[in-house]
Amino acid sequence: MTEQLYRSTIGFLPLRFFCRIRPTVLALLLVFAHAQVVCDSAVSGATRIRLAVIKSLDLPEYNLAFDGFLGALQATGYDPVTTMVTLGGNDADVGRAIDNLRNDKPDLILALGTRAASEISRREKRIPIVYSMVLKSLSEMAGTGELVSQANMTGASLNIPLRVQLQKIKRAFPTARRIGLISDPAQTKSLVDSVRSMAKAGEMDVRIQWVKNENDIPKAIRALTDSIDIFWMLPDQTVLTPRSSRFIIFELIKAGIPIMGLSSAYVKAGALLALDCNYIDVGRQSGELAVRILAGQLPAELQQTQPRAFTLAVNLKVREHLKVPLDESVVKDSNVVTF
Repeated sequence: MTEQLYRSTIGFLPLRFFCRIRPTVLALLLVFAHAQVVCDSAVSGATRIRLAVIKSLDLPEYNLAFDGFLGALQATGYDPVTTMVTLGGNDADVGRAIDNLRNDKPDLILALGTRAASEISRREKRIPIVYSMVLKSLSEMAGTGELVSQANMTGASLNIPLRVQLQKIKRAFPTARRIGLISDPAQTKSLVDSVRSMAKAGEMDVRIQWVKNENDIPKAIRALTDSIDIFWMLPDQTVLTPRSSRFIIFELIKAGIPIMGLSSAYVKAGALLALDCNYIDVGRQSGELAVRILAGQLPAELQQTQPRAFTLAVNLKVREHLKVPLDESVVKDSNVVTF
C-alpha cells in the first residue's frame, strides 16, 4: 500500500509519523521547521545586483582581489550576478567586449588593473565604476593620460603609503642615509617631491636621477652607484620596463647596493626587500567602496583607498651576497615572507 507522504522543510516523512509522536516533540519539530524557513527567507532576501567585471589580465592576484570584493558585497547582503571579461591585445576586441558589458546595463562595474580602469574610463560616464589593483592615484593616472578622470569612478590603489615604505627602510637599514631614485618627471615627479620632503624630516638624503626614456637608465645608474646606500624603486612605467628592471637589479647587485622593490616579484628577481599588499584585502576595500555606492553615495564623494594590510618580502640569498647590515628584527618579524 502506498503511503501518503508529507513534504516539509525537514524532508519527506510518512503522515502516520506525525500522528504517533508526542505533542511536545511535534512542537519542537515545528519550531525547527519555522526557524529553517526564516533562515531560507533571509538568504533569499539578499539584494540581487548586476555586476560587470573587467580584468586587465588573467592573474592570480586579480582573482584574489575579486574574492575579497565579492566577500565585502555578500557580507552586507548583496547577491551579485556577475558578467566578466578579460582584456585581450586587440583594441577592437577590447572595445566590443566592454560595449557588450555596458549593454547588459549593470548596476556597478569593477575594473581590475590599470588597463581595465583606463579602458572603461574612456567608454562609460554614467554607470558607477570601482577600480582595484592599480598602482597610481586617480589624479596621477589622469595626469599621465592613462585614465580619463570621471565623476563616476573611485577605487582601491596598490600604492603603499610612502611614509610606511620609508619607515620600513629606516628600520631595516638604521645606518643608511643616502637613498637613490630614478624618475621620469612626467610619471613620478610628485612622488619624488614627497619622498624628498619626508626623507629630509627623517635626516636622510635623496639622490635623484631624472630620465625621459628607457635609454637614459644606464647613465642614471652609473651616476648613482658611488653615492647611495640604498636604491628605492618607484612605480614609474618609464623606468621599470621588464628590460630596464633586470638591468637595474643586475647593476646594483654588482655594485653591492640593496634595492627596495615594488613587490615580492621584484624581490624574487633580486631586490633585497619590498612591501607587498594583501590582495584579498585590497579587493575587500574596493568592495566596501562599492557597498557605499550601492547605498546611495556618489563615487566622487569617496576617496581612493591605500593598502592597509601588507607583508615584507626579503631575499635572503641577496642579503647573504651583499652582506648588508640588515636589522635582524626585520627578518624575524611575523609579517615577513622570505625567498
